[in-house]
Amino acid sequence: MSSSTRIDRRTLIKILARGGLALSLTAGAAETVWSAIAADGAREPRVLNAAQSGMIARIADAILPRTDTPSATDVGVLPWIDLVLAEYFSDARRSVFLADLTAIDDFALAAAGAPVARLEDLRLASVIATLDAATGSLDLTPPQRGYVHLKELIIHGYFTSRPVQQDILKFVIVPGRYDADVPLVPGSRT
Repeated sequence: MSSSTRIDRRTLIKILARGGLALSLTAGAAETVWSAIAADGAREPRVLNAAQSGMIARIADAILPRTDTPSATDVGVLPWIDLVLAEYFSDARRSVFLADLTAIDDFALAAAGAPVARLEDLRLASVIATLDAATGSLDLTPPQRGYVHLKELIIHGYFTSRPVQQDILKFVIVPGRYDADVPLVPGSRT
């Protein structure tokens, strides 16, 4: 989103409600999915095929690349998205989302000459920038809608993952005991 784009709270709530992703996946649901992935270990995707997985992984790592912190795929966003699609999306919603993923690849093919998973970095950045420019719009095309929903899932999955929560955000997932009368020390996380 460009720095000159302004959006009021009411419009943002309408957009989120229309998309439904940010409001329907609470932190508890995200943690439940992460716990299921941790319990089951590596598993075959339940919803996504190889092409869809490759596209999502490529977009996820373009949005949240590996730097001095792990990338989106490093923390396991891809299996998290697959399980969210399998367990939390209705059949109708899942069908629309998967059709929108196909529309993203069709858009990339038309705009940059290759499907997302095969684009080199500069052409991928151009495709993502074009799709990202629609963020906040009320009239989204299928590739724009698919990208906006996918980006929401990627960011939600990333920031609710245990490695990001513990190692980057330094969030204490299970705090120590409760003491009602303890002086607070600036900079303390407990």
